[in-house]
Amino acid sequence: MTTEPAQFSAYQELLVDFVPRPISSEAQYRRVMKQIDALMKKRRPTRAEEDLLELLSTVVVGYEAKAHPAPHVSPAQMLEHLIEASGVTKAQIARDTGIAQSTLTNVIRGRRGISKVNAGRLAKYFHVAPTAFIEVAE
Repeated sequence: MTTEPAQFSAYQELLVDFVPRPISSEAQYRRVMKQIDALMKKRRPTRAEEDLLELLSTVVVGYEAKAHPAPHVSPAQMLEHLIEASGVTKAQIARDTGIAQSTLTNVIRGRRGISKVNAGRLAKYFHVAPTAFIEVAE
């Protein structure tokens, strides 16, 4: 990737003001989150600010995965949660996605898994990644 000199120096200036490092404590985590908040509040961030935001987000994700790992949630549990949180019925989801209501019920009850095609449909419907509906082997 070729970076224009003006953008590169702007990014360097940002790095001088805020040197990103791996996070190893809650205090560092709060400091990085403060920086992320400041960058996200910018109405029109520069390319350098967007790059720094992406870098800091990656650092935060790594720290959160170690310090606060998310519990395993099965695709069925995820589907049930999204239905409840969205306030929609299985009948509405069936109409909107083309997935039979009985299929949705059987997935939630653990009687069947979610096919890749249906995972894609559900992901699009709920605006989440398809991987939310695909079982990961442990």
